[in-house]
Amino acid sequence: MPIKTSVTALIFCLSVTGCVQQQTGNHMPSPAAIEKATDLSFNAFYKSSVGPLGLEPSAKLLSLNGKRVHIRGLMVLESAPVPGLLMLTPVPVNIPETEDGAAADDLPGATVYVHLPSRDADKIPAYRPGLWDFTGILQLGAKEEANGRVSYLRLSLEQDANLPTTVSKPE
Repeated sequence: MPIKTSVTALIFCLSVTGCVQQQTGNHMPSPAAIEKATDLSFNAFYKSSVGPLGLEPSAKLLSLNGKRVHIRGLMVLESAPVPGLLMLTPVPVNIPETEDGAAADDLPGATVYVHLPSRDADKIPAYRPGLWDFTGILQLGAKEEANGRVSYLRLSLEQDANLPTTVSKPE
């Protein structure tokens, strides 16, 4: 009987604390911040055999649309990056857009367009070789990006995302 009473008292205290924090304006974590991110690897994006329709999204990828995911990949080196956006791939890629245009486009099908948090939307992330870890909300579907390309996979980063040094948008 004492254990049940203690548990009931603990639940009551926690609920009262939550109400007091909400009423006093203290920051309460959003449901997305509490929700654990699902690890997503590039090899889980598409079905393993390419059929007559080309690349087809995997059931796992489709199930994660609109959900919080964690992904690790390599930043694409672009000669003309745009503010607020970077591309992430499973392999190193260098796009010399100003010299060759789309003719030299070696982007793999498994490319994620990473949208920086709104506070950094006017900044160009500094290129850094090596693996990047990002957590954010995954979005699927064709969309024209600020760099003129059409994306199918996008990751909207959370406000507290750790980014390497960013440079301001060129004037």
